[in-house]
Amino acid sequence: MLKGNKIKNIGIYHRKDPETQKEAQEIIAWLKDKGYRVFQPPFSYNIDLLIVLGGDGSLLKAARMVWPMSVPILGINFGQLGFLTAVDKRDAKTLIEQILKGDITDKIDKRMVVEGKVVGRNGQQGPYMALNEVTIERGAWTHLMTLSINVNKEKATRLRADGIIVATPTGSTAYSLSAGGPIVHPKLDAIILTSICPFHLVHRSLVLHPESIIEIGIDKGGDGIRVVFDGQIFVSLKTGDKVEIRKSPRPVYLITHEFYFNVLRQKLNWGC
Repeated sequence: MLKGNKIKNIGIYHRKDPETQKEAQEIIAWLKDKGYRVFQPPFSYNIDLLIVLGGDGSLLKAARMVWPMSVPILGINFGQLGFLTAVDKRDAKTLIEQILKGDITDKIDKRMVVEGKVVGRNGQQGPYMALNEVTIERGAWTHLMTLSINVNKEKATRLRADGIIVATPTGSTAYSLSAGGPIVHPKLDAIILTSICPFHLVHRSLVLHPESIIEIGIDKGGDGIRVVFDGQIFVSLKTGDKVEIRKSPRPVYLITHEFYFNVLRQKLNWGC
């Protein structure tokens, strides 16, 4: 998919803090000296490679800018935890040079994406994409929500909770993990449902077939309830609204540098 001698146009997205901006300008100048065309948002021109300097939030935002184009994304960590931007900034130029030579084509991961749409009294909103997760949360509403959850038109459960997370395997190490969900290897295709602070302790995470269609209805709630896509896109919800979530036919392509379990050991401090 990625051949170094085919790369002509490179996109750069970076965080806005001074350190990252300075590093981004150095990389842009370095690439231009090598004869590459470099573009910054909005990416109106077809790019062959997207380089993201920042944290995981920056990568999620940048992925949305180029999705559903099949553009490989390299994340360089200028953030904190960095599951998605796992490349250390000290290794940035070395790894970019390897990519431009076509040396790491076997390090491209196809990551599953979900799409969610809101159906309510005002019609349909979306679909919106999420690489990590779709979250329904109570926001400013101070009481538990009541949610009806159907899978492939079959009633699954009625949930009283602070919310629910519908995650991809990529997002299984993000909000879903904090809420008690399982870690799912990103090469798997699956949809993970994890409730947030459920009233009944019997509610546990579910790992569903990737072709499942999840429909979540707002049975009871108040002002402030919303659905959030990758922590960045917010859509207000009202009682009677429904959120439908399914696997997208269009994935995101990430360039990985570290072995998966090396990343888990480092980021989660497994101590082995």
